[in-house]
Amino acid sequence: MKNVEQITVKKKAVRIDCYLCTNCGMCYNVCKKHAISRVSNYSCDKCIKYCTSMDVPCKPVRFCIDDAICDLCGDCISACMVNAIRVVDIDDEE
Repeated sequence: MKNVEQITVKKKAVRIDCYLCTNCGMCYNVCKKHAISRVSNYSCDKCIKYCTSMDVPCKPVRFCIDDAICDLCGDCISACMVNAIRVVDIDDEE
């Protein structure tokens, strides 16, 4: 019997880079599957004092993509004017 080489399968997912995202909402508006949701950032109470004195990447509202709903159509990627959304490989074990 021949040994079958085990192949690691990579899955694709769409991710939003929170450092680049301007929270314009275009991705949210174009998603036909409603895979993108607007989420409140509840960790602001930990660093709120820095927001007025430093340039910090956090925002009170951010957008998240639900991998279970997303069909990788790419509409959100095309709509993003700052290139904050891209398709990435994720490990099968995640």
